[in-house]
Order: sequence, then C-alpha cells, then structure tokens
Amino acid sequence: MNVRVFCPGKSDARPLCKLSGACVKPVLAGLLLCAAAPDAAQASVPAPQHLIKFDRPEAEAPDPLVERFLEAVDRGELKLFGRTLARSMIVPARVEYVFDLFSRTTRIKVYSNLKTPVPVPGQTECQIQGVSAVMEDGHITEIESHVWMKP
Repeated sequence: MNVRVFCPGKSDARPLCKLSGACVKPVLAGLLLCAAAPDAAQASVPAPQHLIKFDRPEAEAPDPLVERFLEAVDRGELKLFGRTLARSMIVPARVEYVFDLFSRTTRIKVYSNLKTPVPVPGQTECQIQGVSAVMEDGHITEIESHVWMKP
C-alpha cells in the first residue's frame, strides 16, 4: 500500500513523498502517542484534594489587616537581619492574599517599601528596598526581604 501526501496549496497536486505500508503503522502510532502525551503528563501532577468552592467567604478588607500589621510593627515584630524596623521606616504598599489549594488556607502578606534602602549584610552591590510580612492571628510569622542590585 502506498500513501501519498499532497501539498494543499499547490494546484498541480504532486505528491511530496510516498509512504509505504511498512512505515504507515509506525507513523500513525507515533502520532497517537504524541496526542496522548499531554494527558499523561498532566496525570502525573498531583491534583488538589478539593476543588475550588465559590461559597467561601470573601477576603478580609485590607485596611484592618494593615492596621494589625502596623500594630505588630509597633510591638517590634518586624526585624531585618537583627535590626528592628519601626513604623516610620516603612510604607505599606499592598496586601496579598494567597489561597493554598491543598491546605485550604489563605495566607496574608503585607508588602511595604522601605523609606530608606537597607544594605544587605556582607554585600556591597545589593540593597533591601522592600519587605513582605506574613500575618497570622495579628502577628508577623515570616519576613521576606526584597533585594535589588544597586544601579
């Protein structure tokens, strides 16, 4: 059996190549495997145990969260390389809500710009220009430094 592949844009419809019956089956098998590969790859990724439910309560308003964050800063909970940052040193810029599909919890982070960049200890080419603080029950439980290279 011979299979001919024609170029669809040509009016003379000459075959581009001839495939013999011996190579048609491997070619078709390869095409089928390629078509099934995305499904196989997705099946190997763990899926959350629960689907997203839209009846969950909405995220808390950001203003009370920022106020609780600033209260935690006033208590001395915002530390950066051993240095306690004061309210006067930061400008809260955004509240981030991160919903974890596996644990079904919402993680709240408050990102703040530093009014004056802080040098990274032991580095001369880097400076910290912002911090993110994870808030749980009105307390800072985790702090991330946002480091930029000096221009």
